[in-house]
Amino acid sequence: MTVLAIFLFIIGTLLIFIGALIILIGTFLIAVGATLIIMGMGLIAVGAFLLIRRLLDRDRTRSH
Repeated sequence: MTVLAIFLFIIGTLLIFIGALIILIGTFLIAVGATLIIMGMGLIAVGAFLLIRRLLDRDRTRSH
């Protein structure tokens, strides 16, 4: 019985560590994903700003 108890204790401890590791990896991946989304939104905003500025500049040069 003592060997069985030690065996179950070791397996339970390993399962807890594996679960914690998976949670940490998931949290890291969520943080990376959020960072990529924010960077993408920033790039889209800069691109839209440049396109709008170019369109407005083109209209200004035609009016002159």
